[in-house]
Amino acid sequence: MSVFDPLGYIMDCESLHLYFDGELDTVAAIAFEKHLETCAQCRAELAEFRDIRRHLHAELTRMPAGDGLQQKIQSSLDTVAEEEAPVRRRGWSWQKLAVAAAMVAMVSSGTTFYLEQPSEESLWLHGIVNAHERALLAGHSIDVASSSRHTVKPWFSGKTTIAPLVADLSDVGFPLVGGRLDVPLDRAMPAIVYGAGPHLISLYMRPADGESAPRLAKLDGFSVLSWRRSGFAFTAVSDADGDELAKFQQAFTQKSAVMQ
Repeated sequence: MSVFDPLGYIMDCESLHLYFDGELDTVAAIAFEKHLETCAQCRAELAEFRDIRRHLHAELTRMPAGDGLQQKIQSSLDTVAEEEAPVRRRGWSWQKLAVAAAMVAMVSSGTTFYLEQPSEESLWLHGIVNAHERALLAGHSIDVASSSRHTVKPWFSGKTTIAPLVADLSDVGFPLVGGRLDVPLDRAMPAIVYGAGPHLISLYMRPADGESAPRLAKLDGFSVLSWRRSGFAFTAVSDADGDELAKFQQAFTQKSAVMQ
């Protein structure tokens, strides 16, 4: 099945591998996510691809570099050092010089180095930040526009297996703007959108056990606050500062506790 995007992109199942590999631009990725909403086969295959990737990340053995490899690297770096002046005159990029310098430091210090695979939590955080940013760039921050939780919450019925908690926080400075359906990783899930002055907050939630205190992170210029409570793992992302997100989290936690 093909989906024609108003911006001119035609997305079909052939674009799945490009999407999975991160080779689509922002607008094309958004268009393909619209295709995912209507294509069960692509959703299933995408979930399978991501399961395989997570399995490989979990099973991959960290292999330290052997003496032979370190000697080859050192030999190559010695050659680079001898040619440093003419290479600079030829305009070698500063990125390559930086990589070479880092490798010299690693080898000379005797450090064991290996490829570090991202954790599942890291993949999740990057996924929601990318989804939030795409929505802002495309001017498509909401699919359903309403300040009423009685409108926003039922809108997700049948579109995702997650029944989100939706709270009205307008009385404490975080008005409910609406919601949208996002696919930050391997399945469609709700993003509840709140206002925070000139900023927008996207609140994501996944079923999870236990409780944990809020933890703030900065990623690609965005503030990301994560916590666990009431059977969910919550993650709020915004270009508002961390203090503003902390106030939002406190208000949401208090209001949602009363609702349950």
